[in-house]
Amino acid sequence: MMNQLQNQVSPYLLQHKDNPVHWLPWGNEALELAQKQDKPIILSIGYAACHWCHVMEHESFEDLQVADLMNSHFVCIKVDREERPDIDLIYMDAIHHMGLAGGWPLNVFLMPDQKPFYGGTYFPKANWIQLCNSISHAFRDHKAELQASADGFATNLADDSLGLYPLNIDTLTPLIPHAIGKMLANLDPIFGGIHKAPKFPLPALSLFYESLPSQLATDLTVYPHADRQLEKMALGGIFDQVGGGFSRYSVDSEWFCPHFEKMLYDNAQLIQVYAKAYKRTKNELFKEVVYATIDFVVNELADSSGLYFASIDADSEGKEGQFYVWNYAELNTILPFEKHAAFYQTYQLKLNGNWEDGHNILFKRTATCNALYQEELAILKAVRNERIRPQTDTKLLLSWNALVGIGLLQAGIDCHEPKFIQLAIKLGESMKQFSPSGSGGLLHQISYSQQPIFAFLDDSASYGLFLAYLHLYTGDVSYLNQLKSVLVEILANHDCQNGLFSFQSKLNPSLIAQKFEVTDSVIPSSNSLLCEFFLWYGVLVNEARYTLQAKEMIAGILEQAQANPLYHANWLRLYSEWFENPRAMVKVNVNQFPLHTLPKIDAQWIPVLNQTDAFILCIGDRCLKPCQDLSTLMEQLTTI
Repeated sequence: MMNQLQNQVSPYLLQHKDNPVHWLPWGNEALELAQKQDKPIILSIGYAACHWCHVMEHESFEDLQVADLMNSHFVCIKVDREERPDIDLIYMDAIHHMGLAGGWPLNVFLMPDQKPFYGGTYFPKANWIQLCNSISHAFRDHKAELQASADGFATNLADDSLGLYPLNIDTLTPLIPHAIGKMLANLDPIFGGIHKAPKFPLPALSLFYESLPSQLATDLTVYPHADRQLEKMALGGIFDQVGGGFSRYSVDSEWFCPHFEKMLYDNAQLIQVYAKAYKRTKNELFKEVVYATIDFVVNELADSSGLYFASIDADSEGKEGQFYVWNYAELNTILPFEKHAAFYQTYQLKLNGNWEDGHNILFKRTATCNALYQEELAILKAVRNERIRPQTDTKLLLSWNALVGIGLLQAGIDCHEPKFIQLAIKLGESMKQFSPSGSGGLLHQISYSQQPIFAFLDDSASYGLFLAYLHLYTGDVSYLNQLKSVLVEILANHDCQNGLFSFQSKLNPSLIAQKFEVTDSVIPSSNSLLCEFFLWYGVLVNEARYTLQAKEMIAGILEQAQANPLYHANWLRLYSEWFENPRAMVKVNVNQFPLHTLPKIDAQWIPVLNQTDAFILCIGDRCLKPCQDLSTLMEQLTTI
């Protein structure tokens, strides 16, 4: 048996193809080998842009002594978490059930039947050797005890009882003010964001703030917190001042030092966040971030297929952040201090560096737009482009591309920029590649090694939302037809339990546990994305059952959303927008009144096709009498 990763398409797996560890990809061959040889499994999960994954590979997986130990006593399986989020979801949950901290690389020890009994994240070489030896001996001498432990963990992994206690939405007193109070108590009053380090942007939280009625947000003092975070992020090192785009998180609490990997999903969502914030504030800094982030995505992550790549690595030349940082001598050669002193002061550039090993990260203390230093930044960008670039993860993922589409569309609308809307429409066309004829369903990613990986719930729900937004903006009936296909795919391929839907698709091979994802994190949970999809679908096709299905989902989640609002922000946004603080909507018969002919009003136009009346004004679950002309509609609007 040798390393079997050479024929994989995942850039992360291919990074490990030359390791002396006899890595196998996840699949029947590896799982059957563990059973046949009666060996425990080392399941190692990571992703291509992950710095600590690279560190552990270099220290341990490239080492012959370590590899010999792993090969002799274990079946070793490598998994790309972005290619197989279903596997990652199960075994990350297992680590949490063991009372251990999660993260990547995720290294989990399994019995031959795939049940987990121990694990962790990054281990230094000496610790990893010691751990592998200990587990090998325990498997040999205390196998029954390990199996009993693994059986117990496996039992807890199945989401059989989701612990939901549905509330009656129709009789609730307002929940949003209390939820916001709990949120704001956990925010950093100086730099914004959650009051801890490392700091992740959590776009769903920002989108929740932007969705609130302006008077409510003002009364609850939401906007100072929202704007503080967005401004500090825009000024900080987490935002690439030279090339645009955001890193995955900030190591410190001040948004200064990024963990330099850049992920498509973060930038996609933050485009939407900053566009909405710009529309509200007309803050030019926010607008600049929108344009610079879109430039980054389009210029650095675009594939010839019209889709967008997954990420850019944190490391280059074997060092974290090497591509992005500057030493003073280099800066002074490119931009002599005596001619550019204001630039040095604005971006906090120091003789001995402002970061590690004498390096500088560009960041700003005051709210200054980069446009003021366009010349200097262009020079630095040209020099930086001559450096050895970090690796790009060229996976093309359905859900992340859908998030890009939503962000582009929102930016086009809120910044009045037609080219962004055209980019979104063009992306919608390119995304048809995820549903090739004869495939049997939507694909999670375009390319695959041996057999297709079919869409997970977040893929289908995100794609459905993007199509819904495209229809809302254009009124194009073709998007409704695609929407119906996505809905059919979801209902056919995902199990429903207590109103929630399984993350895994029935089209993919089954795993040891079925997961129902409900917690919003750096990306909204797949079920909250699906809930919004159901809400829009019900409205767009006049099918109340889907709106009621979404209402049931929210009712089941609201209790835990109140208990932990920071990590249920997307659920709370949906509850606020559709039930507690519903928006006015006007269903318009676009056969009579095409969208481009309609005036701006204090309500949202909803293009509907199977409607005999010209206009129906609705707010929440109450609709006014249908009307046939704009003047009557305007009179109705004054009454609500």
